[in-house]
Amino acid sequence: MTNLFLLVLIAVAITFAAAFFYVSKILSLHPQGRAIDYINSESKKNQRIIACIGDSLTHGNIGQSWVDYLRQEFPNDVFLNEGINGNTAWQVIQRLDPILQCQPDLIILLIGTNDALGSFDINSGLRYKKNNELPEVPTLEKYKEHLNELIEKIGIQSKIAICTLPPIGENVNSEVNKHVNLFNDYIKLIANQKNLSLLPVSDALWSEINSRTYPIKLDFNSKAMPLMLKRILGGIFHHYLFKKSWNDISRAKGQWILFDQIHLNERGAEIVYKLAKDFIAKS
Repeated sequence: MTNLFLLVLIAVAITFAAAFFYVSKILSLHPQGRAIDYINSESKKNQRIIACIGDSLTHGNIGQSWVDYLRQEFPNDVFLNEGINGNTAWQVIQRLDPILQCQPDLIILLIGTNDALGSFDINSGLRYKKNNELPEVPTLEKYKEHLNELIEKIGIQSKIAICTLPPIGENVNSEVNKHVNLFNDYIKLIANQKNLSLLPVSDALWSEINSRTYPIKLDFNSKAMPLMLKRILGGIFHHYLFKKSWNDISRAKGQWILFDQIHLNERGAEIVYKLAKDFIAKS
């Protein structure tokens, strides 16, 4: 009996380890179809090049990818997925050269959620600075500077659509979403000042949240990061290993558009996709 129990324990441990490495490998992969892939490709047709730039919300392997929806909608265009998990606006600037080298016709920019998370409180800021090797702790003022610099660099050759930021958690009156609103106010301001197309992602997602058919369970809590990471990893395991949809994972957690209070499920990604689709169709 003891030997059997030990064998079962070892088998369970091996299974969990294999699952962990499988998911870790998925998370470590860069998006498919990046600028560097296009540069290195041998065949370049006369196609529109559309660069989608941002963080994990654009990357789309934690949550649903709206870029993949666009690729299905516009199969004759080239979509560069330049969303990198965890990126701030400053980090996007550091990796901009290959994107500009592709001379994209259109750029869709969705960046700032990590800047908002990292500037929400001092502990979050210090964690972002360390983990992302940032030159300084994120702040709203630094985000404004970096967003301006980013737009100046990419606006020379491309038509830009800039997105307002999705909510963090689904409580419209939470302190963190009041903080996100400060970022969105600036995004709207700079879009107006620089005559950019504005994609109202925030408003569209809040409108969808208002139609939810079940109650919210938990609110975002920046001080409960171990629990937040558990939610993220738990959702990832259920999606990639047990093939559950992001919508179903969201429902189990009492969320409507954000399966872990940060990343988009299919319902949320569909909304971003529709806004981006309209911009592309009119351009």
